[in-house]
Amino acid sequence: MSTRALVFPPNFKLVLYAMAVMVLVQLLGSLVGLPVGRFGIIPHNEYYLSGIITAPFVHGSWGHLISNLLGLAISGYLAARMPKFKRASVLIIVATGALVWLFAGSGNHIGASGLVMGYFGLLLGAALFNRNVLAVLSFIALLVLTYYANISFLATLFDFSAQTSSSSHIFGFISGLGAAYLTRASRKSVLKK
Repeated sequence: MSTRALVFPPNFKLVLYAMAVMVLVQLLGSLVGLPVGRFGIIPHNEYYLSGIITAPFVHGSWGHLISNLLGLAISGYLAARMPKFKRASVLIIVATGALVWLFAGSGNHIGASGLVMGYFGLLLGAALFNRNVLAVLSFIALLVLTYYANISFLATLFDFSAQTSSSSHIFGFISGLGAAYLTRASRKSVLKK
């Protein structure tokens, strides 16, 4: 990996594009009254199946968006360094959304927190399953950066307050662990290196 790619992983551009879409959707919701709630996930409601893909891009308020952007910037930056990042991201979004649609409690589940927690799970899973220096250092960096950004991983994961989709947090984390397992390096390729 080149020094430039180490400082600014090319896949991080995808995270920045997703963040820009989130801001644009929030602007449209604020300025022209775009019914952003229509893009969320209401469990067991076929009309909201599209929310499995769109819910991470929709937020209830500017405060909700900003808190998710901070977590996404940190976890997305570190996760973008992982091999098969694009595949892992798609797995996290689809699996989290599907699990929320199938098993979450009532309400409209919106926001990128499932993706943020998915990247937490991806980084922890990569450290556990790949056991390479980059994966372990990335997870340690995640813990340090979130500590200094005053983000408590466990408090976020197990936030059961009424305005929070704890299902998105938990299913996102589980999806991230699953994505890390499914995209892990095979033992044969590790031994060849």
